Amino acid sequence: MKSLLQNQNGRQNSLPKSELDLPTIESDKYNVETDDSPSKNNQELENARHKYKYNYTYIASIAMLDKLPLKEYPSIAWINLLAGELAVIFINSFIYKYKFLQILRNEVLKSLVKVIVQVIAKLVIYPLLLIKGFLASPNPLARILKFLGFYWILEVILSSLVTKNIFRFLMIADFMHHKLENKQDEKIHVNSLKEYNKLFTEIELPEIAYDFQEDEVFAYMQVAGYNPLMIERVKELKDNFPVTEAQYQEVMGSDDSLVAAKEEGRLYLADYQILKGAANGTFPKEQKYIYAPLVLFAVPKESDSSTLMRPVAIQCSQNPNDAPIVTPKSDKYAWLFAKTIVQIANANYHEAVSHLGRTHLFVGRFAIATHRQLPDDHPLSLLLCPHFKGTLNINNAAQEFLIAPRGGVDKLLAPTIDSSRALVEADLQNYSFNEAMLPKQLKKRGVEDTKKLPVYPYRDDACEIWKAIHQWVKDYLSIYYKSDKDVQDDKYLQNWALEAGDDNGARVHDFGEEHGRIQTLNYLIDATTLIIFTASAQHAAVNFPQKDIMSYAPAVPLAGYKSASLLKDKKGELSEQDYLNLLPPLEQAQGQLNLLDLLASVYYTKLGYYPDNYFQDSFVKTALEKFQENLQKVEAQITKRNRLSFTYTYLLPSKIPQSINI
Repeated sequence: MKSLLQNQNGRQNSLPKSELDLPTIESDKYNVETDDSPSKNNQELENARHKYKYNYTYIASIAMLDKLPLKEYPSIAWINLLAGELAVIFINSFIYKYKFLQILRNEVLKSLVKVIVQVIAKLVIYPLLLIKGFLASPNPLARILKFLGFYWILEVILSSLVTKNIFRFLMIADFMHHKLENKQDEKIHVNSLKEYNKLFTEIELPEIAYDFQEDEVFAYMQVAGYNPLMIERVKELKDNFPVTEAQYQEVMGSDDSLVAAKEEGRLYLADYQILKGAANGTFPKEQKYIYAPLVLFAVPKESDSSTLMRPVAIQCSQNPNDAPIVTPKSDKYAWLFAKTIVQIANANYHEAVSHLGRTHLFVGRFAIATHRQLPDDHPLSLLLCPHFKGTLNINNAAQEFLIAPRGGVDKLLAPTIDSSRALVEADLQNYSFNEAMLPKQLKKRGVEDTKKLPVYPYRDDACEIWKAIHQWVKDYLSIYYKSDKDVQDDKYLQNWALEAGDDNGARVHDFGEEHGRIQTLNYLIDATTLIIFTASAQHAAVNFPQKDIMSYAPAVPLAGYKSASLLKDKKGELSEQDYLNLLPPLEQAQGQLNLLDLLASVYYTKLGYYPDNYFQDSFVKTALEKFQENLQKVEAQITKRNRLSFTYTYLLPSKIPQSINI
């Protein structure tokens, strides 16, 4: 192994562009019962490196998989689940567009349509996907067939016989709103929120549609919504957010003060500065707007365990000269306009950073490094691989269709596609692995104190899941590593760590301990916990609210259609139509519903439940039973808490998949 030198800023120098040196240790070094010789393991890894190659150009500088190996193609069970949800979306969209198709609401016909879509998926799409995957593989026969033009022929079939759009929709629901346009969608703005409600025919109108305008719901979204990761406790407000004492007391009461709230740690800020400078999009045809607002919240002076923080003030720009501060006591529609701008900013940060960058792409890099550096029978590989199932496939589909020019992100989100991709890159390049541990993240934002911030369901549930996963990982890894020296001597593990952090590898920022290696068992436990937690619970927390909350466009628009300067131009006095004009056109709202409903409807696998007889070691089976029991206790604890106070179900263990597969 070539030694790694530290440069002046502490970042490790890159390894040579050639493959990392292969380890040469006995296979039983990590206590796995196997007949494989080291040379066989090395050959296995060499083959894996040919299949799992990095590409740093899909999203500039971010390590992604170059081509999807056949092994990573989706399972028939996953295809079946996705097709079932796809059928529901088809029916919902058809009924909305063509009223004479109300007959599809018949339960028998609905079931028939669902079966037809699933049969097409299983008997047509799935085999073609597998054939395409085979032809793209390095198999000698595949190379010959590809040379003879079979790969090109298959592309034509997928693009014409099956149709490219249907194939796309199977992955990202980008069909109905393109093909089923109708004259009622020609107008840009709606005249009533009821027009959005009509989009929900077969799909049930989410509960958020009934109360999203309430301030309590607006505040609750920051602690239990689709992106409960923004608020930070602050001791001082910056000069660019000049909230006055009078404005604060107008909302929180004369018996409280801004000074007292600062001193007592009751002030919380959501700052979307990272969105400043993003270019406004125009695709597919309307001018869209992205915003970088600031939002101040405060916990009331007299509070108990059920006291929710309150929204105090919103400034729709980072520059106070560009947008006036608006409060709940301002003009009714000006306040609603400002809250909606916050949801637009929150949604765009969520999709690019919290969802795509910090779960999908974050975990995907470890999936690649694991296949390239750890033999299949290595204990860490055995532990991690079920938590990677489907991730590289869905990331590949997202790259090909969703975050590509003219794809779902370009169409629905507020910035240009280049700005959205740049946002992912900028955040992920600086997202410290060692600071991403859940306890550190909560402490860094100053939200760990349950007395200062009583109501924070995401925090409370996530901490319980984190503890359960951490205990499982500790119990598991302690079977194979008895000391720090065992960790240090495992060259497979060290190669994995080095590649994860290397510029010619996975490019995970701030990964590892000294010289990018893993020196202690405790660090290995923490690192593995973070990977599994992110692949399971964290993704569940940011993915599944897309259906219940984000699919209803008025509650969470993915883009704004009026400039925030309207608040200044109209001196804070807005009409209902001004507010409605901010919301997406119906065609965009339909696309948002289709996409987000599909992405948040597929529950494939369950945290803590591995394939039957997956682990052969009796010690592991005992540890796994303990993990499953702990998850059941967490489930009961969360269920009880939900009965007593605010309901938050996204981190119920029974609703957390093992991996990012949708």
